[in-house]
Amino acid sequence: MRIILALGALAIIGLSGCVEDPYGYGGGYGPGPAYGGGSYGGGNGAPDPSARANYGEEYLSAGFDDDPYTVSVTSGGELDASSLGGECTGMISRAPDFQLTYDAGSLPLTFGVSSYSDATLVINAPDGDWYCDDDSGGGTDPEISFYRPQSGVYDVWIGAFGGDSADAELFITELR
Repeated sequence: MRIILALGALAIIGLSGCVEDPYGYGGGYGPGPAYGGGSYGGGNGAPDPSARANYGEEYLSAGFDDDPYTVSVTSGGELDASSLGGECTGMISRAPDFQLTYDAGSLPLTFGVSSYSDATLVINAPDGDWYCDDDSGGGTDPEISFYRPQSGVYDVWIGAFGGDSADAELFITELR
């Protein structure tokens, strides 16, 4: 049995069909509701937020200078993100691809992926919930915005829709 929890029980469906979280914890244009707590990490066959990130980690404070901050990655992995429930999709690795420790301010925080292949995005946010997106960044690129981001650790996976790994670029910005 799987229990799916959504922060801020109220969600608004915009004209574009994307879910927005009026409380600003997650949501934006595409991530939909949060799925579950931190209970998925660590087991065999499940993404593990405690594992060392495949492409490194960074600490950023609100108003960071190098905006957008970018990281080159390869999408995909051996795990099916749909095991997280909800809108999660694509093949991801067990370990996060990138880990951001963020000191929040008043600006929104957006994570996006640019790739010539169909990429997906999975984020385990500081609140322990999972946020996922497939195509909200335009074309086949995913994007997740936190309008009132929390300070803490964001573990990020870049998935491959259909399972075909490809070069991709993760970007993190406060300018959108």
